Amino acid sequence: MGTTLIQYRLSEELGIATKICAAIITAGGVAVFMTEQIAGTMLIGVGVIPFLMFKCIEIDMYSGTYCLGINLLGYTFGSREPYPGVKCIFIKKNRTIHQSSRHSWRATTSTSFDGFLWLDDDTKILLTQDSSKENALLKLQSFADQLKIEIKDLTAPLSHI
Repeated sequence: MGTTLIQYRLSEELGIATKICAAIITAGGVAVFMTEQIAGTMLIGVGVIPFLMFKCIEIDMYSGTYCLGINLLGYTFGSREPYPGVKCIFIKKNRTIHQSSRHSWRATTSTSFDGFLWLDDDTKILLTQDSSKENALLKLQSFADQLKIEIKDLTAPLSHI
């Protein structure tokens, strides 16, 4: 029998600024703990939480539900919805045009590759967004393998679902 609980991490790894802030809060909590145990414990907890949580989608094949929420210490918090099944995972190109400001006369264009999970009830869930198509496909491939579905590439000319 295959895996009944499939989990995919939606959020990126913590940035250096977040890690530094969390470490400073934790260190401050240790310092405060020497005089005020309750306040110090709370600060230590707040400083450690960013290292222990991430946004994810969890599909429970056994109970037929999925949850789009926050995973903290292995448990996903969020509302459970009935899992209708999956049409496909697809990747498409997303071009964003930033309007010119008063300091710049040129509009800038950025391109990203967005990977979506398309459920049978027409719900589309953003799984990844990357500036490189290859990186986006690599991130999606393990999830597609777990679900035993293909990834459709909508970035090619004349492609459609």
